[in-house]
Amino acid sequence: MHAEAGLKKLPMSDTPGSSTAALSAGLLVRQATGGDLEAFEELINRLRRRVYGFAYQHLRDSEEAHDLAQEIFVKLFRNLARYDSERPFEPWFWKLAANTTINYRRKRVPIPAEPQAESADPNSTMQTHDPQLVEALSQLDPSYRLPILLHYYADLSLEQVSQTLSLSVPAIKSRLHRARAQLRNSLAEAEESENLR
Repeated sequence: MHAEAGLKKLPMSDTPGSSTAALSAGLLVRQATGGDLEAFEELINRLRRRVYGFAYQHLRDSEEAHDLAQEIFVKLFRNLARYDSERPFEPWFWKLAANTTINYRRKRVPIPAEPQAESADPNSTMQTHDPQLVEALSQLDPSYRLPILLHYYADLSLEQVSQTLSLSVPAIKSRLHRARAQLRNSLAEAEESENLR
């Protein structure tokens, strides 16, 4: 949970002159698997914002989201040797992130009834989202919320979401369709109730 302290000690490598700046994720993973901490750090730098946002969408608490993001990166480091370099990295990574999130929520975090806007990360893109949308997303069943977050927030293709969740592409399309319909209904109800005030 407090792996952040260890990761903060690593030097930053996302500077323009960095030798890892132009490397693919697959190559960075192979280098990190071989013990190259700079490659692992670059991988973390590339994923950090999306992982934090993914965690925040699930937990709606800034501190818990930071802890979960760190736990995801610790699990990534521990499981790098299990990654099959013949397969795309992102679906494998997001599957690991999704499983870590599910386990984290089971063990530690009751979902707050209200979003905690005051504790949101000031550098986060979450502040630009409509609070009603965030609330509607939080009310979705996880089987619908996860495909929405992976496809729209983590920018994974339908095929990558399919691989990540071990479902067929038509099943992902169906879940996305149902989730969007539920979100539309929730947002319409929220707007209606706000207009009645």
